[in-house]
Amino acid sequence: MAIHFYEKGQLSSGFHGWQVTATLRGKRYQKYFSLVPPASAIPNEFWHRYQETRARYYDARWSARSAALKYIDALKTNHPNTRPCRGVGFRGITMGITTGERIDQERCYFSVNEPGNPVRFFITKDCTLSQAWEQAVDHWGKVFDIRPKDIEMKRKHPVGPSAFKALRKQLNEHEGYNISVEALHDVYAEQRAQIERQKASEQTQGEVTEDDLLGWYASLKQEISEYQNR
Repeated sequence: MAIHFYEKGQLSSGFHGWQVTATLRGKRYQKYFSLVPPASAIPNEFWHRYQETRARYYDARWSARSAALKYIDALKTNHPNTRPCRGVGFRGITMGITTGERIDQERCYFSVNEPGNPVRFFITKDCTLSQAWEQAVDHWGKVFDIRPKDIEMKRKHPVGPSAFKALRKQLNEHEGYNISVEALHDVYAEQRAQIERQKASEQTQGEVTEDDLLGWYASLKQEISEYQNR
């Protein structure tokens, strides 16, 4: 967005007044506000203030529209500079895998890319993929001033384990890394737990509930405690 004022005689066309221009999603917009009154009865000073007000209005209007479009695009597209398989579908968060000489140094993470202060949220045995995602999205919302409803929408749609599988393949096959499959162990933990719960439910035909399991666990824990105290 830009607003320019041209003095009388500055342009060969004879135009003098304000020119307002804007480029929105690749399309150029422009408007001209001449200082030549449409009728001689209109005072020059009044017409000058009127045209200046109109020019500043359009400049502010297009600036606001540009900001809104940038916000919408940031929520729907990866940044153009995002490297292959790192994007999560919107700007501000990317995925990564740390590397090192030992296998235990390979860890998957989400990175909130605040300029000058990127923060990583690692997926570990103590922090599941879903938990790391929620932490990353919450931090992203704060540092990029995202609306609460948009933060909540992103929280509900975490990146799946297959995205990190694709990233590992990209790093190993196209970027010269040698990341072990163990790097994905914690990423798939939730999926493995879900499969186990489903198997248990099928084997008991739904007759055993989670409350039943918790009750059995409490009873077993008490029995072990009583045995140790004998």
